[in-house]
Amino acid sequence: MTQAPVLSVIVVSFNQPSVLRQCLTAFNSQSERSKIEVIVVRDWATRVDGEQLRLKAEFENFDWIDAPPNSTVPAMRKLALSKCRGQLVGFTEDDCVVSHDWCAKVVEAHRSANVAIGGSVEPGDYGRNLDWAVFFCEYARFMRPFAGIVNALPGNNITYKTASLKKLLESDSSGGVYEVFVNGELQKSGESLKADPSFSVQNINSWKLSNLVDVPFHHGRGFAAMRLTSRPLLERLPFLGIAMVLPAVQVMRIGRQILTKGRHLGKFVQCLPHVGLFCVSWSVGEFVGYLLGPGGSLKQWR
Repeated sequence: MTQAPVLSVIVVSFNQPSVLRQCLTAFNSQSERSKIEVIVVRDWATRVDGEQLRLKAEFENFDWIDAPPNSTVPAMRKLALSKCRGQLVGFTEDDCVVSHDWCAKVVEAHRSANVAIGGSVEPGDYGRNLDWAVFFCEYARFMRPFAGIVNALPGNNITYKTASLKKLLESDSSGGVYEVFVNGELQKSGESLKADPSFSVQNINSWKLSNLVDVPFHHGRGFAAMRLTSRPLLERLPFLGIAMVLPAVQVMRIGRQILTKGRHLGKFVQCLPHVGLFCVSWSVGEFVGYLLGPGGSLKQWR
């Protein structure tokens, strides 16, 4: 039996194979490559060409898991987590390229007692306002500078002590690893979320219009439903009112985050209409989720 790795890295893949190739190439060049296992989990049923075989042959030293058709990102994370052997586990996604010493810095950071440690998410070389808008809405708060004890960590650049994470998920019935709820439970138990400035990822995605409309709607509806799913309608009514003013609040919050970080303010101003569309879509989703529950939105969690 081979020696267990120090770190298991789960790469959830749902974008074009060309994007996944860039992500995996960055892991192959890591100085700690011999001490880590990289698990790639993807629903290949969405593709009918031979790209799967070509990628698996090119990165044969990676572990590959074929997820069931139409799997969500949280479900794919949980499936891969069950295969992990490392003392530490990190989560990222195929549209992220890790820094050259990412693995070494993760292992070093976890010499502390912190259970959950994440790093920054940096923008790629975007040429469209749509791409900048999605990035700002999803990741503005995780851009550098990003360090110390924080309220949230990015799901595409987050690491845990494996035993602690698996123990926390033993009583979970959601069917997936939703970082916002996992981290919330850790905080309730007295754990802190730590942002470490020494390891980062760069997002290289090129998004579609659906990422401003459909995706935030489903995320907003799923989030709202999971947040208050057990409460009666009367207790959910105040949240309906909050959801109605949420777009303006979200746009101002993102703008404040960018101002505080002192970066990309001009880009933010240029893509304000796109940012507004994203925030409206999310807020409509939250409103529907508080009122009617998740519907099919949790099955659309990407």
